[in-house]
Amino acid sequence: MKAFRRFERSERAARLAEVPIPVPGQGEVLLKVSYCGICGSDLHAWLNHKGYESVLPEVTFGHELAGIVTEVGQGISAWSCGDKAVMIALQTKYDAEDPYCRKDLPQLSERRRVQGLHLDGGMAEFVCVDEEFLIPVPEDISLPLASLTEPLSVAEHCIGNRSDITRGTKVVVSGPGIIGMLCALAAKHRGAEVLLVGTERDEAVRLRAARKLGFQTVTVGAGLPPLSENVLEHFPLGADALVEASGAASALADSWKSVRPNGVVTAVALYSRPIELDLTQFLRKQIDLRTSYASSRPDYLNAFEMLRNGAVDFDSLIRIYPLKDAEQGFVDSEQLKVMKAVLDCSGEGPELT
Repeated sequence: MKAFRRFERSERAARLAEVPIPVPGQGEVLLKVSYCGICGSDLHAWLNHKGYESVLPEVTFGHELAGIVTEVGQGISAWSCGDKAVMIALQTKYDAEDPYCRKDLPQLSERRRVQGLHLDGGMAEFVCVDEEFLIPVPEDISLPLASLTEPLSVAEHCIGNRSDITRGTKVVVSGPGIIGMLCALAAKHRGAEVLLVGTERDEAVRLRAARKLGFQTVTVGAGLPPLSENVLEHFPLGADALVEASGAASALADSWKSVRPNGVVTAVALYSRPIELDLTQFLRKQIDLRTSYASSRPDYLNAFEMLRNGAVDFDSLIRIYPLKDAEQGFVDSEQLKVMKAVLDCSGEGPELT
């Protein structure tokens, strides 16, 4: 089969390769991969960035996948050939002694792993997955749309569990990448008023897509008014909540300026360096500074509900690449030429109905 694999721990050291089709072991299911998204984590690993040292030197990328069961291993009774499934990306085998498993927060366990970084993932024609980490796709959700379940689950965890966002909440989302965009959609789905913020580099693709989806946008950067001034024009008392999804240290450091007293700032991005915060400014406004990391099964189920309700406009967000053009999808993602790249691993083309 064909797979897009990293073959050494160095920058851009990945290519399409022919590898054996995996054989499902005890408790495993073999999926024929239909679609697999290119995630920011895949991009960082492909570029061999600092902070991704745990990624295997040789591995098939891909954890945002949707596919069809083609074979089941021993001990499997809940899955049959032809079933549609998505994979839980950040995986922790359930252990009743693990407090994070008991609290439905397995992504916080020290035993966690990411399939596609720490074992072979879904940028391939087939992938084996432990049945514990599979979720059936509802019949009314297409497989291309289902490939957005994992990143949408991350947004759902951030907005639904970590940010106190409900109907009427005035929200600023800093960073219009796919996670920021999905956070904005999750907030809008709850009835919040959302202002999406980017830089001039985001204008051509990301902010344009945001406006197409009905969001008000603000561009910040050198020579432009600071974000706090723009926010006060839209929300005269300041934002109730700010979601920092850009990964820019300065955006998090200055977030207190845009949020009203007793508001909330939630960081959902990863940062490439330590951040210096004037915590006194957060304290004097009694702003909650929170973080949100990954997602778990309940967030995937909430993501399904958003997809089922038509809250995500697939065509406005996604560009599909055939698996053979995976490297081009990575390059275009790095250069911000696409909002979100998704690989068609089936060779059959998308069916969105």
